Amino acid sequence: MTHPGWGERWANAPTPMVDMDEDRAPSGHGRPRRPRTRRAVRRRRVRIAIWVLVVVLLLLALLLARVVTDALRARDSLEQAATKIAALSSDAVAGRSDQVDAGLAGLQEDTAEAVQATSGSHWSFAARLPVAGSTAEAVATLAEVSDTLAHGPLEDLAAAVAVVNPGALAPSDGRLDLEPLRQVAPTVVDADRDLASAQETVTAIDDTLLPQVDDAVAQVGARLAEVRSTTATAARAAELVPAMLGAQEERRYLVLVQSNAEPRALGGIPGSLIQLRADDGELVIEDQRAASSLGVFDESVLPLDDSESALFGDKLARFAQNVTMTPDFPRAAELAREMWRERTGVTVDGVLSMDPVALADVLAADGPLQVPDGDELAGEQLARYLLHDVYVRHPEPDDQDEVFADVTQEAFERVMAGEGDTARLMDALAGSAREGRVMLWSADGAEQAQLDGTVLDGALRGVQGDETPVVGVYAQMTRAAKMGWYLDSDVDVEVVADRPDGSHELAVTVTHTNSATADEVRGLPAYVTGMDEENPGELRMNSLVYAPAGGRIVSARDAEGNVGLFPQVHHHLIVGARSLSLSPGETSAVTYVMITGKHQSDDVVVRSTPGARAER
Repeated sequence: MTHPGWGERWANAPTPMVDMDEDRAPSGHGRPRRPRTRRAVRRRRVRIAIWVLVVVLLLLALLLARVVTDALRARDSLEQAATKIAALSSDAVAGRSDQVDAGLAGLQEDTAEAVQATSGSHWSFAARLPVAGSTAEAVATLAEVSDTLAHGPLEDLAAAVAVVNPGALAPSDGRLDLEPLRQVAPTVVDADRDLASAQETVTAIDDTLLPQVDDAVAQVGARLAEVRSTTATAARAAELVPAMLGAQEERRYLVLVQSNAEPRALGGIPGSLIQLRADDGELVIEDQRAASSLGVFDESVLPLDDSESALFGDKLARFAQNVTMTPDFPRAAELAREMWRERTGVTVDGVLSMDPVALADVLAADGPLQVPDGDELAGEQLARYLLHDVYVRHPEPDDQDEVFADVTQEAFERVMAGEGDTARLMDALAGSAREGRVMLWSADGAEQAQLDGTVLDGALRGVQGDETPVVGVYAQMTRAAKMGWYLDSDVDVEVVADRPDGSHELAVTVTHTNSATADEVRGLPAYVTGMDEENPGELRMNSLVYAPAGGRIVSARDAEGNVGLFPQVHHHLIVGARSLSLSPGETSAVTYVMITGKHQSDDVVVRSTPGARAER
C-alpha cells in the first residue's frame, strides 16, 4: 500500500471556508483575508438600521407636515363654513332668497375644500396614529358632515325658501295662502331630521383634540344647534300651521289679550277675549268681549289639585281674569277654554295668548296705529298707552273695554291686510314668543305634542331638553290696581359651585322695584294706584320662585338676613312663595340659594313673568 506524498496530500486537501471581506482585496504578500467578526456584522446592521430609521422619520415628518397643512386648511374652511351656516339660517328665516342662494354656493365651496383637504392615503394613515389620530379623524368627520349638509338638507331648505318666504306667507284680504306651505312641508321635515342626525354626529366627536381643531368643532356644533332650532320650529310649523288654520276643517280659537298693567305669573290678567274662526287660511273675528263679562263662576270650572289650591286658591278656576295666575300656560288655556264654553256654548280648538307689548311690536312693521284718542302711536308709546295711559284718560272700565276692542279690531285688520313688512312682523312675533308674550295651546293632543318644547308652549318646566336647568321667577299682583307699568324686575343667576353628583349650587338674586315716584302717584286716579286710600301706589304682590327639576331651595336672604318662605311643590317642582309690598321708589332684592338636579349643565335658563316693557 502506498501513501501519497506530502505534496500530493496538500494538493488534494479541501480548501478551508473562511468569511472574507468582499470589499477588501487580498494582500500583496498573498496572506489570506481576515474573517469578519460577529461584532463587525452587528455594527454594519446597526448603521443600516439607523439609516432606514432616518429615512422613515423623514418621510413621516413630511407626511405629518402635509397632514398639518391640510388640517389647517380644512380648519379654516370649516370655520368659514360655520359662519356661512349661521348667515344662511338668518337669511332663510327672513326670506332673503337671493342671499340664501349665494350663501349656499359659498358654503358648498368651503365644505368641498375641507373634504379635499382631508382626503387621501396620507390622511387615512394619520387617522391611525396615536394621539394625533383622533384629531385627524375629527377633522375628516366634521368635513364630511358639513359637506353632506351643504349638498343635502341645507340645499333642500334653500329650495324651500324660494317657495315659502315671508312675502308668500303674508295675509292678503284676510286670508293666508296655505298651499306653498303644504308643498314644502315634507322637504322641511326631512331636512330637519337630517340636521338632527348631523348634530348628533358632531356632538359625539372626541373632545380630546388639539385646541385649533377643537375650536372649529365647537363653532360648527354651535352653528348647527342654531340652525337645528330654526329647522325644528319650521318643521313643526310646516306640519301644524295648515291644519291649525283650517286646511282640512274649520277651527275656532280663543285669544287671551293679557294686560301686564295688572301682573299675573304668565304676564297679566286676560283683559279682552276674542273668538277667531279659521277656515282654509281665512281668519275672522266672531266674538269679542271683556273677560270680566264672563262673571264669577260658583265653583271651579275644572278640578284643581292640592298644589294649585294651596298656591292660587279657587280664584284660579272661577275668574277668567285669574287663569294666568299659574305659570303653566297649557293649564291656563284649559281653564279659559272651559269658562268660554260654559258662558258661550262654543268649544274652541285651541287658545292663543298675546300681550300689548307683543301687539305693539308686531304693529311696528306697519307703522303707527291711530288710537281712539286720535294719537298715532307705535312701539313703546303704543304699549304705554295700552298699559298705562288708557286708564288715566278713561277712568271708567266700560270706556277702557271699548278702547281695547277698537285697537284690537284695527290691529287685526291691518295684520290680515298684509300691507306691512312681513319679514319684520315675523321677527317681532319670534322675539315676543321668546319673551313669553305669545303662547299657543291646542286641544288636539297630537298637535300639542308638537308644540311641546317650543317657545310657544309656555309650559311650566324645570329642565329644558335633557340637562339644562330652568329657574322660574314669577310675579303675582295681589292688589286691584293697574301699577304694572311701574314694576321693574330683574333676575341674576350665579353658579356658585359644582357638586360631586353633577348638580350645581346657584345663587339666584331676584330684584323687584316700584319705579313710580310719590309725585307721579299723586297725579294718578285711584283705579290705577289702588282703591284703598292707604298707601296709594304701593305694589302688593306674591313672588314665586321655582327651583330646577330635581333640585331644591336651600335658603333665601335679603340685606337684613333670612326671609320667610312658604315652600310648596307644584308640578313636581319646589317653589318658594313670599309676599311683599313695595312703596313708590322702594326695591326688594332677595338671593335664593338653590341646588339643581343631578347631572345638569351649568348653563341655566331663566323663565320669568313678562313685564310691561320689551326686553329687547
